[in-house]
Amino acid sequence: MIEARELSVSLGGRTILGPLSGELGAGVLLVAGPAQCGKTTLLKALCALVRPSAGSVTVDGVDLASSPEAAQKARSLLGMVFQNDALFDSLDATANVALPLLRRGVARPEALERAREALAQVGLAGHEQALPERLSGGMRKRLGLARAIVARPRYLLADDPFAGLDPGTVARMRDLLVGMWGGKGGLIMALADPAPMWEVCTEALILDGGKVAARGEPRQVRGEARVASLFGEAAA
Repeated sequence: MIEARELSVSLGGRTILGPLSGELGAGVLLVAGPAQCGKTTLLKALCALVRPSAGSVTVDGVDLASSPEAAQKARSLLGMVFQNDALFDSLDATANVALPLLRRGVARPEALERAREALAQVGLAGHEQALPERLSGGMRKRLGLARAIVARPRYLLADDPFAGLDPGTVARMRDLLVGMWGGKGGLIMALADPAPMWEVCTEALILDGGKVAARGEPRQVRGEARVASLFGEAAA
């Protein structure tokens, strides 16, 4: 379980997120809100890429701030899909995916084999030797996903993974993510536009100005007038 307790993040003396509390075990948590609402900051705080100014984050009972060793142990349970792909253009698809395993000391033959397996899982079999620049936007997104899952994390955090994709690719990416992580672990999806996830998430958290605007069962949250106004929808 990922748990945040009175979590806040400040930058330059200004609070940009929180305080907020909550937890995620199995299931799909949708985190949505307009630009600069704190979505990316929240995901980074949950995986120890940003240090909270107050409060705490625990992953399966391990406090991320207790020690560097604890943070490393907790991060091993987490996979992160970055909005900008963060791929190495000089490495082919297999090498990009294998890199996290090699950095953890996994033997190269095993790392490459697991990388090929992850590529197959996301539908990139046959593209193992392709450089990122040779891949379409949707394929690059799937390559980033393969890298996030190759270490077999318990929880997957995805930062606006649908940005710039056409509706058909969005649907395929959504079904892939929910199918792989929605039942066996925990999936947190941070989106500027929540529309693709309303029907498949198990809980929704809406942020506005770094604060919680709404939280709860998706149908209920979607029907709130404030939420509808944030996303240009009619309240249900």
